[in-house]
Amino acid sequence: MRPIGLYLHIPFCQQKCLYCDFCSFPGRAGDYHRYLKALKQELRQRWNPCWQIATIYIGGGTPTVLPPSALADLLQEIRTVAQVQPEAEVTVEANPGTVDGAGLAQLRAAGVNRLSLGVQSGHDRFLKVLGRGHTTADVETTVALARQVGFANLSLDLIYGLPGETPDDWGQTLQWATALQPNHLSCYGLQVEAGTPLYIMVQEGRVRLPSEDEVSAMFLANTQILPAAGYEQYEISNFVRRVRASEATSGDYRCRHNLIYWQYQDYLGLGLAAASTLAGRRWVNLNDLDAYLSALNAGRMPTALTETLTPQQEMVEMLMLGFRLTTGPDPVAFKRRWGVSLDEVLGERVKPLLSGGFLQKAAGTYQLTPRGMLVSNQVLTQLLFPLL
Repeated sequence: MRPIGLYLHIPFCQQKCLYCDFCSFPGRAGDYHRYLKALKQELRQRWNPCWQIATIYIGGGTPTVLPPSALADLLQEIRTVAQVQPEAEVTVEANPGTVDGAGLAQLRAAGVNRLSLGVQSGHDRFLKVLGRGHTTADVETTVALARQVGFANLSLDLIYGLPGETPDDWGQTLQWATALQPNHLSCYGLQVEAGTPLYIMVQEGRVRLPSEDEVSAMFLANTQILPAAGYEQYEISNFVRRVRASEATSGDYRCRHNLIYWQYQDYLGLGLAAASTLAGRRWVNLNDLDAYLSALNAGRMPTALTETLTPQQEMVEMLMLGFRLTTGPDPVAFKRRWGVSLDEVLGERVKPLLSGGFLQKAAGTYQLTPRGMLVSNQVLTQLLFPLL
């Protein structure tokens, strides 16, 4: 049996945030039933009995706009069709205020053991700027309810570099978030995507983005404030609370599903616009809801595009993703897969990056330093582009 990660995309939400360019739609409650039926159909059509599910991640959109019973039914369908590891990590994304205590209890009873809350900021004024539908008070209430019903693994998503935000504002958000004692924090820099309402607001000068130096200061605050509060950075944007000796747990709280991506392991994506990478083959689903539903109703795969990766492409992707981890690419796994060492592949290109303080060498591999993480795209382009 080959372990894989399973991602399911729920494209519905209460309202479209001003910065969002994800495949998601506000409203459309009338499509919920048809979509879930199609999602189950895709699962049955794509499933290979040689696979075993190690992680399940239900993302969006906002999955918790669906009734909790519908999500529970979806998870039951997965367990009926596929083999799920007994200790599989099962994550559901939720927005504060979209689910109450009873709904959270239903999710927990259905086997969800990790909750990821889209918090974004610890300041109500920035939540309004982003067009979020919740307040900081909603976050605090949802966190308390999640703990009450037994969620021992709770993650908060945050975004820095918001319009009008200062490094002090961001530091306050981090202090507020850590006081809630989540097990995991994801801290991403804001990406203003063309075509979004926020992009138009920036172009028209209606909002001001922080300067590059201010955004850099916010990133560095992550690497200072969070470790001081008991969180360890394990990926450029992700931090995990250190497990206390008194805690009865068989492991840590790193996101095992995302580690499948970063460690370049196989995953299957189901639903609108979902991507899959399995055994060197990648495909992406249709991003038009009606076309997706029609394809599955007709018994066709809802695939928009597919490609077979060359060994060289796979090697570069494995390195690119591995460098996102603070431990760097796994040198043993790399040599086992490709028959060559990291040093043989990277060659002399590492030297100026080491001397410039962008990389460091440790445990037989190379790791981005905090300075390197600030300009990771440039570093990885210099290091990996010649391999393509």
